[in-house]
Amino acid sequence: MKTEVPAFTLAHRTYGRGPLAVLAFHGFGRTGADFHVFEAALGDFATIHAFDLPFHGDSPSPSERAGQPFTPAELRDHFTAFADQLGAEKVVLMGYSLGGRVALSLLETMPERIARAVLIAPDGLKPRPWYRRLADSAWGRARYRRFIEHPERVHFIINTLHRLGLLRDKLHRFILGQTDSIHKRRLLHDVWLSFRHIEVDLPVLADRLRARGPRVDLVFGTYDTVIKPKLGRPLATRAPQVVHVHEVPLGHQLLTPEVAHRVAALLATDAGRS
Repeated sequence: MKTEVPAFTLAHRTYGRGPLAVLAFHGFGRTGADFHVFEAALGDFATIHAFDLPFHGDSPSPSERAGQPFTPAELRDHFTAFADQLGAEKVVLMGYSLGGRVALSLLETMPERIARAVLIAPDGLKPRPWYRRLADSAWGRARYRRFIEHPERVHFIINTLHRLGLLRDKLHRFILGQTDSIHKRRLLHDVWLSFRHIEVDLPVLADRLRARGPRVDLVFGTYDTVIKPKLGRPLATRAPQVVHVHEVPLGHQLLTPEVAHRVAALLATDAGRS
């Protein structure tokens, strides 16, 4: 199934049959199908609308977005329109890794339409000004394009850092695993450039959460070397009444039945059903 609004089109699939509308966003290089593991745990009281993000799965790959990146306002308008189509006054957000960045942006731009958010190892909690400056410059975008065809220099640096003990084994394997083919490097290029403006201002987000909610649960893997649990502390410290941090004894791969049941327990509360 595909949803269309004026800005862009996204494929999505649904899991479950309950009244609670959940908008779910997957991680880099994956698809919305990853959320099928939540159906058994959530299916009785929620319907999960799991999207394929741009460049992933059955959604379009708009190459022009490298030069014309998505904006927070576009995401807000798209998913506001989707919630309206569902007839849902409020929705629950669920985002994993890259999808957490999307969910954080929606929390900042449309908090009045969000009943609850569960963000699992979410990207976007740590400001990366160097990334946006590099991606916004013609010189930086040229370096990204060169990396697609010629990754040798970047891989040399990564391997050197690993040999010097400055890059942990798991993170070293993760980076190489995400860039070991031209297809993966092109995907990385397209996603990095097209999503470079999807970032939140954490103090602003915290202010909005304190003022009107909703509750936000951040779920991290204790042994995650890609997105570490400590990254959740600044937001939780700024808005302790509504932001709650949880850890599970896993690494970065958190879309598992175990985590699904943990999320179901979080959502199956009066606050989650409101």
